[in-house]
Amino acid sequence: MDERWLQKQVRNCLRHYGYDDEMMPLSEDEWRDLCVRIAAAKKEHPNTNVYELVHDAVYRLMTGA
Repeated sequence: MDERWLQKQVRNCLRHYGYDDEMMPLSEDEWRDLCVRIAAAKKEHPNTNVYELVHDAVYRLMTGA
C-alpha cells in the first residue's frame, strides 16, 4: 500500500478532528507506525474499505484506545 496515499488519507481524516497541516500531531515515526497498522488491518480484513480502516486508526490514535 502506498504510504504517501495513506498519509494523505490520514491528513484528511485529521482535518475532521480540527487539525490543519500546520498542527498535525504526528512525528515521522508515528506516521510510519500508523501506516503500518492500517496496511496490516487491510491484510487482516481485505474486504474492508481503506477509508474505514483509516478512520478507525485515527480515532484510536486520537482517543488513546
